[in-house]
Amino acid sequence: MARTFQTEFDQFWRQTCGKVRAYMFCASNSASDADDLAQECYLRAFRNWDRFDERGSRQAWLFAIARNTQTDWFRKRGRDARVLERSLVERASEASPPELDDAEALWRAIGRLTAEHREIVHLRFGADLSYDEIARTLNVPVGTVRSRLHRALKAIREQMEEVRNET
Repeated sequence: MARTFQTEFDQFWRQTCGKVRAYMFCASNSASDADDLAQECYLRAFRNWDRFDERGSRQAWLFAIARNTQTDWFRKRGRDARVLERSLVERASEASPPELDDAEALWRAIGRLTAEHREIVHLRFGADLSYDEIARTLNVPVGTVRSRLHRALKAIREQMEEVRNET
């Protein structure tokens, strides 16, 4: 029985570890911190594996744990997510537009999003979660996910257009 649990958890970890680490990196902006956060997230998931409600998505459940892990991390360090957000926006503005290729311009545009919109973009396109899974992760209605994602993508398109017009 324990062997099955270990195999199941190991397979789940292999399927999700890259997505979780990328999600953690977006919050911490440090590879070392992202690794620590991902490790803590998986420890929490491991300890609570038997509490998962089979009616939902295990991946959405994991990202809810990841989000809580980030919140605890910020709180423990006395850091405010808004400080990180300002830092990302400042760095996104550093490169001069004529030197940017489309990928760099896209990352700049994403960096200028609010933390709420950046998170929704990452969960949808980075972690490849469905709208339903994102709603469960963030504990919001699916309609809220759709509207936030719509506004985030609109902002990205506008930023990309500004960069193209500057060149």
